[in-house]
Amino acid sequence: MKKIASVLLLSLMLVLSGCASSNSCNFNGLTPNATYVIVITNPSTNLSSTFQRIANSAGSITVSTSLNCSNVVAIPAINSNLALSASPSSVNLLSPPATVTVTGQSFDTTYGMPRVDYFDGNGYLVGGVYATSVGSGGTSLQANVPDLSYVYSGTYQVKVVNRTSSGYYVHTVGSATMTAWGRERPDSDGDGWYDDEDCAPYDVNYNYNCPPPCNVRFCDEIHPY
Repeated sequence: MKKIASVLLLSLMLVLSGCASSNSCNFNGLTPNATYVIVITNPSTNLSSTFQRIANSAGSITVSTSLNCSNVVAIPAINSNLALSASPSSVNLLSPPATVTVTGQSFDTTYGMPRVDYFDGNGYLVGGVYATSVGSGGTSLQANVPDLSYVYSGTYQVKVVNRTSSGYYVHTVGSATMTAWGRERPDSDGDGWYDDEDCAPYDVNYNYNCPPPCNVRFCDEIHPY
């Protein structure tokens, strides 16, 4: 899962920012040690990538990108850290439900439908959707379930994020726990390393630490069997 998520993130960054970073965008005068959501928007595609950064003790953050710094913004992150619940809380990955209902409080539609993000046990984003409806009082919402066809059995965090007056999704309301089952992580060569963390998943003689000229990224291409 970690390997897949890393590849997806790398692909997205290549689409949004090109292959090499060329600009250093400096944000000063921020709250020291506070968390900020960094949003980089590609003006050609209007697609955005977001991630969180913590300002240093001097209240500064530096972001590297191939895009113009006018396309980069830093917005204070808000985390209410509320305990939410998801229904169903356990899903069969071979036959996942079409929708999920999340209950809690503070789901806000003032500036747009809340976003529902799914994170694995390592903190990698595996899917995200927008709520299709929010109940009166903001205590429940319903959303379609994202594509889980490449997700393995395990425990996941379902986070609800509100869009704020800034126009960005920077208010994390809280999270619910969801258990997924039915698709175990494979270890094709039986060497004790799962395929998604094994640089040579079909060769028992190689695992995470492949010898030269192999390395973690290219070993499975050089020694596919």
